[in-house]
Amino acid sequence: MTDFDVVIVGGGLAGSALAIGLAQAGRRIALIEAFAPKTDARPSFDDRTLVINAASLNILSNLGILDESLTACPLKRIEISRAGAPGHLSLRAEEHGCDRFGAVVVARELGAAMLRRLETLDGIESFCPERLARITAGDEQIDIQLDSGKRLRGRLLVGSDGTNSTVRRLAGIESQHHDYGQSAMIFNVSCPDRAADTAWERFTTTGPLALLPQPQDRLGVVWIDTSEQIDSALALDNGALLEKLELRSGHTPGGFASPGKRVSYPLALTRTPRPLGRRVALVGNAANTIHPVSAQGFNLGLRDVAALIDHAGQADDPGHHNVLSAWYADRQSDQAATVRYTDTLARAFSNPASIIRLGTGLGLFAHAAIPALSRRLVRAAMGFREPVSSLAVERVR
Repeated sequence: MTDFDVVIVGGGLAGSALAIGLAQAGRRIALIEAFAPKTDARPSFDDRTLVINAASLNILSNLGILDESLTACPLKRIEISRAGAPGHLSLRAEEHGCDRFGAVVVARELGAAMLRRLETLDGIESFCPERLARITAGDEQIDIQLDSGKRLRGRLLVGSDGTNSTVRRLAGIESQHHDYGQSAMIFNVSCPDRAADTAWERFTTTGPLALLPQPQDRLGVVWIDTSEQIDSALALDNGALLEKLELRSGHTPGGFASPGKRVSYPLALTRTPRPLGRRVALVGNAANTIHPVSAQGFNLGLRDVAALIDHAGQADDPGHHNVLSAWYADRQSDQAATVRYTDTLARAFSNPASIIRLGTGLGLFAHAAIPALSRRLVRAAMGFREPVSSLAVERVR
């Protein structure tokens, strides 16, 4: 049996970031991943356009992941509107005392940057492709058996293995689930006239539409609707798709052309109120899978990771109950608030009831007119809800 400080199940974006941070702290890490070690095999290393907020950019930078080959489009302006109803909110980074709210990257490129960083670090042993078979938690360690029959032992087991987490199931950690009855369709389009530093989000009665800047005059499209409507949109020819996109976007910013490959996935909420067990912690989608409205999912998971690095990175026993309890105490409020916020947006802005539509429109007006509300929204969206992890603080280099 091989001993490790921390065993991480799931080598996607959150799991890889955690392995990098704990290795930087001098820990010996086992990283278990079910898919081959290349960017086109891992499910989370796909063509999604990720909005990386300011705190997450600091975390990735401090982990040495943001190398020169990673293309990141700075996000300096956000335009939020509603289809067929009043209410508009325009947010500009300079008005909030910062250069940018964050940046936009393609998940596949970020995954490639993480793999490059993993290759430079000692102290990480990969087991790939491998799957978790069973776990047995003891007073001082947790024993892990893989499908291949290999056995490992660690002080802490971290589940970063996605919404249908095997770690969560084997550890007996309870979670709650809600099916939104929606799906997201992801693709990109050419749009030469777009502003290269601006993101648009438009709420409709059946789901939001996001248009996110990408390199080479393209926009990443996140189109959310009922699952039936998304299935229909996937079957459209390119001309019909672009016409429907123009209509849904309110002709903003306009001039769409050359749509790329379309993919879709169903949307559901998985909420784990207490994402820890005996020598077990859950991060990323294994803990909380949230609606992509407001683009907070990856950012929330990365904050979980950064806080766990703070607590487990230097602890004598990274899996001790006191260490995990302190980590959970730091993360509980942010997790609950982010899940509540995204779930409320997903339900309220898609509600066709006139009184609800009026209320959400007034909410946008209020945030536009009252600076204090706007500042609170921006600080939370940028990932700086207290307590802020050490990795989320920008360092002078």
